[in-house]
Amino acid sequence: MAGFDWAQFRALFGAIRKGEERADNGMGKSGGTGGTSRIVSLVFSFGMIAAMLLVGGLKLGQMGASMLTAFELSVVTLVAISLTMGFYTAVSSLFFSGDIAFYLALPVGGTTIVWAKLANYMAGMMAVDLAVLPFSLGVLAGRGEGPLTWVVVVLAFLLCCVAVNVALVLVALPIVRFSKLVADKDRFARVFGLVSTVFALAIVLVTTMGAYDGADGIDAATAASMVGGIASAPVARVAFCLLCPPLALGGLTFGAGSASLLGGVLGMAALTACYVVLLSVLSGRWYFDAVRGMAGGPATSSRGRYEAAELAQAVGSRSQFKAFFSVGVAQLVRVPAFFNQFVLTMWLFPAIMAFSGMTGAVGSSEGASFDEICALAATMTLDGTSGFVLLFVTALLAFFCCLLSFTFMRSVSMDGRDFFLFRTMPCDFGSYLMAKFAALTLVGRGPVMVLLLVAFLVLGLPPVTLLAMLAFFVLATATCDLLALIIGAHKPNLGWASESELSSSGEALVLLLLSLVLSLLVMALPLACAIVPLVVGLDAGALPVLGALVLLVIEFLAIRAYACGPATRWLATIEP
Repeated sequence: MAGFDWAQFRALFGAIRKGEERADNGMGKSGGTGGTSRIVSLVFSFGMIAAMLLVGGLKLGQMGASMLTAFELSVVTLVAISLTMGFYTAVSSLFFSGDIAFYLALPVGGTTIVWAKLANYMAGMMAVDLAVLPFSLGVLAGRGEGPLTWVVVVLAFLLCCVAVNVALVLVALPIVRFSKLVADKDRFARVFGLVSTVFALAIVLVTTMGAYDGADGIDAATAASMVGGIASAPVARVAFCLLCPPLALGGLTFGAGSASLLGGVLGMAALTACYVVLLSVLSGRWYFDAVRGMAGGPATSSRGRYEAAELAQAVGSRSQFKAFFSVGVAQLVRVPAFFNQFVLTMWLFPAIMAFSGMTGAVGSSEGASFDEICALAATMTLDGTSGFVLLFVTALLAFFCCLLSFTFMRSVSMDGRDFFLFRTMPCDFGSYLMAKFAALTLVGRGPVMVLLLVAFLVLGLPPVTLLAMLAFFVLATATCDLLALIIGAHKPNLGWASESELSSSGEALVLLLLSLVLSLLVMALPLACAIVPLVVGLDAGALPVLGALVLLVIEFLAIRAYACGPATRWLATIEP
C-alpha cells in the first residue's frame, strides 16, 4: 500500500487509543469510571442482546430457516446499524476530532492516519457489530450444523464487519472532500440526524407492521421473511452489496452445499481486500486535502450567531437559575450533536414502545373495537385491581423512559471545559444543577408527557384517575432523572474535544446500566405499596395508589435536598 508505514501506524494507533482513554476519564477529580467497570458493563450489555438474538435465531433454525437466510438477515441488520449509528461516528472520528490539526504537522502519510483512525473506530464499533452474530449462531444451533459451518459463518461475518466499516469511509471520504454539506459541521449534523432518525423510525415501523400476522401478533419468522424479501429486491440488493461486498457471494457460500464454503469465504476475503486497497489509494490522495479544507473553518466549530436582543437579555439582571436554564435549553436545541443524540432519543424511544404496545394490544383484543376499549377505560378507577393495573402499566412506560435517564448523567459533562469558568465566578451550584435538570426535562421529557396526557384524554380515563397516573409518571421519571443527574455530576467527563466523543465514550454502557438499576430502585417501593394490599386481600380502596404517589413525592424531595446540598459541595471541589 503506497503511503502506508507499519511503524507509524502502530505509533499513531497507540497514541489515539491512549488519548481516548484519557478523554473517557474526563478532567478533574474522579472524572470517569474504571476500565474494569467498563468491561463488565460491555459484557453484560452484549450478553443481553446476544441472548435475545440467539433465541430468535434458534427458533428460526428449528423452523427450517436456511443458512443463506440467516446470513443475509445478519448482514442487512449490520448494514442498517452501521448506517444509523456508524456513519456519523466515522465522519466525526476521521475528520472532526480535535487531534486532526496535530497530525497535519507530522511527517505522516494520509493513508497511515486514515488506517490508524479507522482501526480505532472499528475497535469501538466491533462490539456493536458482533452483537448481531449470535442470530446466525442460533440458526446454526437450531439446524444442528457441524463445526466447519460454524467456523465459516464466523469468518464470513467478521469479513462483513470489516467491509461495511471500510465502505462507510469510502462513502464519507468523497463527501467530505468535495461536498459543501460537510463544510458546516452544524448543518451536516442536523441533516444527517434528521435522515438517520427517519431511517431508524422507518425500519422499526416497517418491521413491526410487516411482522404482524394478525393471529399471533408479532412473529419472528414473519419478520425474517419480510426483511429477506426487502433485501432481495433488485435496487436494495445492489445497495446492500455495494455497502457489504461479501453479501454478493452469500448464495455461493451458503446456498451450494458444504463443498463451496471455503471457496466462498476466500472470495469474500478477496472482495474485502479490494475495498481495503481502494480506500488506501483514495485516502492517500484525498484525506489531507479534505482535512486541510476544514481546518480552522466552520466544520471544526459551531457557527452560532446571537442577536443584540439575545445578548442584552443574557447580560440582564436575572437569577442564576434562569441564566443557567436558558443556557441549558439553548445548548440542547442549538448544538446538533446534543439534540440528535440526547433529545431525539428521549422522544423516539417512548414513541417506538407505544407503537409496539399498541400493535400488541390490537393483536390480543380479539376484535374489540376502539369504542369498547374507551368504554372500558372510562370505568377504571383507583380502587382495587383496576387501579393497580393502571398503575403498573404507567410504571412500565415510566421504566422504559427512565432507561434513558443516562442522558441526565451527561448534563454537567455537556459543558466540557467551560465548566471551569463557573469556578471563577460566585456560582450557586444548587441553581446550576436544578437548571440542568429543568432544561433537559422540558426539552426531552416535556413532549412525552404531553403525548401521554393526550393518550389518556383520548382513552377517556376518569379525571381523578388521569391526574393520578400522570402524576405517577412525572414523579417516577423526575426522581430517576434527578438521581441520574447527581450521579453524573460526581463523575463528569469534561475533557472531550468534540461533541461526538461525549456520547461515544466508554462510559455510555455503564451509565445505561446505572439507569436500569435506578429505575428499579425508585419504583420498587411505590409498586410494593400498591400491590401488598391486593396480595393480602385487604380492601383499601384508592389508598394503595395514593400511598405510592406519596412515596414518590418523598423520594423526589429527598433527592432534591441532596442535589442542593452535598452534591453541590462535590462540584465545587472538581479541579482541571
